[in-house]
Amino acid sequence: MRWPNGSFPTCKMLEAGMGQFKVSLTLYPRNGGPLRALEVLVDTGAGYSVIPRPVLEALGCQTHRTQRVIMADGRTEEWQVTQIEVECEGRRTTTPVLMGPPAGPALLGATTLEELGLGIDPLNRRLVPVDLYLARCSSP
Repeated sequence: MRWPNGSFPTCKMLEAGMGQFKVSLTLYPRNGGPLRALEVLVDTGAGYSVIPRPVLEALGCQTHRTQRVIMADGRTEEWQVTQIEVECEGRRTTTPVLMGPPAGPALLGATTLEELGLGIDPLNRRLVPVDLYLARCSSP
């Protein structure tokens, strides 16, 4: 998404003016430690969720691979990806997440929302359960 002048919106702009909102996301540790609840910005423009690296490392997460990402200002970077079990609105799933910078925002992206079976209600700024579509299956 770009502004009419060709620039990209920042997270702060999106949060303030584009109908985005925050929700609580519970992270399940891989190392037997306590659960961690974070306030995350719902961002359907982000393919993957983003959690600051120190939070993920404290939960025992390790890098699985790297992924090229395009930043809001158009720069391209390589970020590390891990997997973590999350819960939101009473629904749990294991999802890939980008290991973000220590002071960066925590984002709930489109992939995690789909895996949780949740969509957004932008007028009321909340998450809602959605129906999942399945292609017709027939017997041989």
